[in-house]
Amino acid sequence: MAEKKLEDFTVEYFEEIGVDYIQYQFTTIFGVLKEVEFPVKIWEEMKDGTGVDGSSLGFLKTSQSDMWAIPDYKTFAILPWDTRVGRFICDFTDNEGIAFPTCPRGILKKIISKAKDMGFIFKTRPELEVYFLTDELEPADNGDYMCVPPRDSLHYLRREITDDLMKMKIGIKTIHHEVGPAQHEVEFTACDALYSADNVQTAKQLFKMNAIDEDIICTFMPKPFRDKAGSGLHIHQYLTDLEGNNVFSDKEKGLSDILRWFVGGLEKHAPAISAILNPSTNSYKRLVPHHEAPVHIAWGVGNRTALIRVPGYEKSARIEYRAGDGSMNIYLGFATLLAAGLDGIENKIEPNKPTKENVDLLSEEKRKELGIEQLPWSLKRALIYFETDPLMNEIFGDEFISIFLEKKKKELTEFEIAQKNGFESDWEFNSYLDC
Repeated sequence: MAEKKLEDFTVEYFEEIGVDYIQYQFTTIFGVLKEVEFPVKIWEEMKDGTGVDGSSLGFLKTSQSDMWAIPDYKTFAILPWDTRVGRFICDFTDNEGIAFPTCPRGILKKIISKAKDMGFIFKTRPELEVYFLTDELEPADNGDYMCVPPRDSLHYLRREITDDLMKMKIGIKTIHHEVGPAQHEVEFTACDALYSADNVQTAKQLFKMNAIDEDIICTFMPKPFRDKAGSGLHIHQYLTDLEGNNVFSDKEKGLSDILRWFVGGLEKHAPAISAILNPSTNSYKRLVPHHEAPVHIAWGVGNRTALIRVPGYEKSARIEYRAGDGSMNIYLGFATLLAAGLDGIENKIEPNKPTKENVDLLSEEKRKELGIEQLPWSLKRALIYFETDPLMNEIFGDEFISIFLEKKKKELTEFEIAQKNGFESDWEFNSYLDC
């Protein structure tokens, strides 16, 4: 099917396909999906975008709060749970049409543009993990890793969600039960990073809409249960030249210098990246040893205990970053990883020595020999790295960083108060259950 352009969308077209309302969707700095809706009958006056109050959405702190939500016409889809509604995903500009500096989608587009100027195209393939809970906030099934029905009792729900994702033209690779009870995973196919991020936001909403129909609560919270597996959002990354050739692969060496330098950039900025890919206090309850969640800044081929894994069973060289979780803003996550990797390529940053050993079990002496350091063990520590990393300041700019840090430091204060009062778990559940 040919890609649709603005001129393809008319009142008559929408009426022909049964769409009565148009929804403009956008994502806030903190990863929350929002929308504004209008009747199809006024499409002609709304097709170029609509104004929104940026301060109420948390995009800025100043009195100049007018922003324009501009639809990306490539993102049109009909909502499976309400086929009368067609949606477009939007970017934000100011009143002069200039990209708004705190728009997450715009930040990712800026880094993608830099990659293209360097001769690269960035694709990603996320793996999204989720828990299904009862009204009592207990696991809604008792399955385990890749089990089959009847233990995988929510297989039908997972399949209904996948059906809806495919109706919205989102490519799916695999779906299965994960390690924890009522923990499930959907693995997407690789596509351009911008639309891959759109797909994750769409998928999270689809999970929640389908779950609620079954009186089930759905959460992407990193660690909802202290004694059960945490949920990650692993990100597979592919880098090609403008002709589509894999620049992470080398016919003679296997893994290219570009891949190695990209890993070097990721490792150099990993402590600061943590503030974006692990932005909640709850994130750091998942990042503990012996649970396949990385604790140290290491890399290796086929090594699932490392922060950065180069899969060992596929011919196409790629990188998997394993620390991220579902509380991240996916646009900012992709932007940060790409920017760090490009910094590695530009400056030929060498990573530490790769290892195939279990990083959690290495002695301190062995880690020192391999040049392996520890990831931040708390949000407070990650924010310090984020605030002082020059690359983060270059990516995000003063206004974004000011808003982001103010919000996160407020969360830390509230969390510390909850800890002192013995309500730490309740506070995190209330704060992050809607992740």
